[in-house]
Amino acid sequence: MTVQSIEQVQGSHGLRSTRQVSPSEGVGSLKLIKSVLAISIVVGCGLLAGCQSDVDGIAKNVKTNDIKAPSSEVEESFGETGAEITLLLPKGAAGIYDGAARDVRDGAGLGVGELGGNQVFVKVVDVASGAPAAATAVSAAKARGSVLLVSYASPAVTSAVAAVPADQRPPLLNLGAPVPPTSGNVYNFVSDEIDSAIDGARAAFASGHKKVLVFAQSDFPAAGEERLANAIRASGGTYLGLTRYDLTDAAASDAVKRAGANLQNADTVLVLGKTMITTTIAGAVKASGKTNVTFVGTSAWPSQAYSNPSVAGTVIAMVEPEGATMIAERYQRHYKRTLTTDAAYGYDAVAVASGIVRTKGPEGMNAQNLTSKVGFRGVTGLFRLTPAGTVERKMSLYSIGGGKLTLLGTTPASF
Repeated sequence: MTVQSIEQVQGSHGLRSTRQVSPSEGVGSLKLIKSVLAISIVVGCGLLAGCQSDVDGIAKNVKTNDIKAPSSEVEESFGETGAEITLLLPKGAAGIYDGAARDVRDGAGLGVGELGGNQVFVKVVDVASGAPAAATAVSAAKARGSVLLVSYASPAVTSAVAAVPADQRPPLLNLGAPVPPTSGNVYNFVSDEIDSAIDGARAAFASGHKKVLVFAQSDFPAAGEERLANAIRASGGTYLGLTRYDLTDAAASDAVKRAGANLQNADTVLVLGKTMITTTIAGAVKASGKTNVTFVGTSAWPSQAYSNPSVAGTVIAMVEPEGATMIAERYQRHYKRTLTTDAAYGYDAVAVASGIVRTKGPEGMNAQNLTSKVGFRGVTGLFRLTPAGTVERKMSLYSIGGGKLTLLGTTPASF
């Protein structure tokens, strides 16, 4: 097998497109959304269920809030009244929002229609021309009284926004590549494959397997390795090193041979990657005769890998996809295409803002409420933002067997 390219059909935190959900799997969730809202946002409540009645009140009006996206050729807004959420997106070469930017926009639009309750609206601002345009947009948003900036732009553009002093702009929620929270009140919202890997490794530690050997694709960044190694050590594990592999069966098998000495000392093998070559790594490890090893995969693995016998028993931590499933049908109906991870993040960004504004008022959109230790429950799972500008997301643990994922235990209910 040689892998040159492969379509990634799920986000790095585990959300999949709706074409991977069978009718029987979706029936329960679709029945549920007839009577309750697809998302439960918790702000400042002692228990996760503490604000549920407030959310349910909005749910009664969901069916009347049909979203029709305006043309991307004009300045866009979703909703008409309430506090402004400013969405910073780059238009494509054709002068319209396309690709992931369009998905984020449409997810945010759906969120306003279902959760806004005429208390928040989204104003979409083009920042394709770069950092200077973004700085101007931020100043204008501040002057209009915007309560939150949501950015899906290049790292350079979002970094420029993050560098604006916190008292001169609204809080910033970043849906793109992580940026340094230079001046505070900046939050990187997206979870990635490393988050999944760390949670999976911690699950192995609970069973006493704490000596971790890692395999990763050759383009895995050095900064990612450092982050992963530090997290393993901080969680009480022993980091035995990382071996990189190229995307052919022969190269993957050779990587396992090169890691032979560390493999002998390992009791946990963590395999990162987005292709079917992950199964070659697992198969080569088993063929080496190494026994009593816990295999840990990640949410980036393609679902096709699950049917390979070599990965049976592998554990993977990811966001349970049920939340996204509950809005997937509505997203498909409104926008005539499949829900993506980017769209789900756009939806949850609006959900965070609308939840705070509804319970605390526009003035409640501050660092204290955004970093509530209780956290928020959205279609991308249970999460909370930290003062350091990161996101912590509770993931569910699954085991691969019979070509599918099986949930191990209950989904985390709180932090």
